[in-house]
Amino acid sequence: MNKKKKFLGAFLFLLVFAGAIAIVMLLWNALIPSIIGWSAINYWQAAGLMILCRLLLGGFGRFGKGHFWNRCGQHDHKAFHEMKSRMEGMSRDEKREYIRERMRCGHPFSDGFFGDGCKPQPEDNQE
Repeated sequence: MNKKKKFLGAFLFLLVFAGAIAIVMLLWNALIPSIIGWSAINYWQAAGLMILCRLLLGGFGRFGKGHFWNRCGQHDHKAFHEMKSRMEGMSRDEKREYIRERMRCGHPFSDGFFGDGCKPQPEDNQE
């Protein structure tokens, strides 16, 4: 039963992917030649266009989680829970300062993959 379920899942995925390619081809051929003046594309060129978009933008919905979208908009659950566990022992003011510092750096849930490009702000010395 498990092999049959996997086969049906793979077949359904291929069917949906082939349908999506056909939709991209039809939309391209209906819009782009009349708007921009470029030529129409065939089915395989539409497939290549879909794969190119996958490589550049990441993911086909829930099946592939591209790094681009996780870094720039979608909620990254693992990083969120790591940050939450770091903040468990902090007071309310410490949490507020920690969150403000992370927001100032532009990466509130970052795991440090791209390095911590945030430099500490100089203290205001009132002498």
